[in-house]
Amino acid sequence: MYKLCKTEESSRRQREIEGYLLSLMTVKNYEDISVMDICLGMNMPRKAFYRYFDNKDGALHALIDHTLMDFEPFNEEYERRRGKSTAKRQLKGELERFFVFWTLPEKKALLDGLEKSNLTGLLIQSSVDFSNSSFVNPAKFLPDESEWMRTELLQFAICGLMSVTLSWYRGGFAESTSDMAAAAARMFSRPLFPDLGKLGIE
Repeated sequence: MYKLCKTEESSRRQREIEGYLLSLMTVKNYEDISVMDICLGMNMPRKAFYRYFDNKDGALHALIDHTLMDFEPFNEEYERRRGKSTAKRQLKGELERFFVFWTLPEKKALLDGLEKSNLTGLLIQSSVDFSNSSFVNPAKFLPDESEWMRTELLQFAICGLMSVTLSWYRGGFAESTSDMAAAAARMFSRPLFPDLGKLGIE
């Protein structure tokens, strides 16, 4: 897939290659892009590309994963600029910043590229996989549930959140980030069917 870089310089170079792939995806379908296109555009030998990625798909997965990883530092900086502490976080505020994040030009460019190539499903799957990685601690969200239950519930929630985000993007970000956060917070914080008895379900 892709290599985990150990130095700041190699990480920067890897992100540059990912960025160039994204720039190609804004003008060409992903399936029509080759490793040679990337190498020629960046004036680098093929062996330099394979120093960071196993193949083109590896570069795309790295681009998506690194974009997902960008949210936490963005979230912290967003709070810092407003003089707020991240020690006491609020769900609606976190979700609003999540939606703001996807409206940033470079993040929207990823959505544009994936949509153009019918690859938005990969973003949903990568988000679900990311929620199961060492970067996320599900226990802090669902401390009283078993590990299996936490994983299942978190995957369900993340899949829904990303689907809602993509729908919002396809609608031109028509609703405000505040309204989107309120809707998503409702989805996360209360049962979908708070009173099953009214539906004739026990």
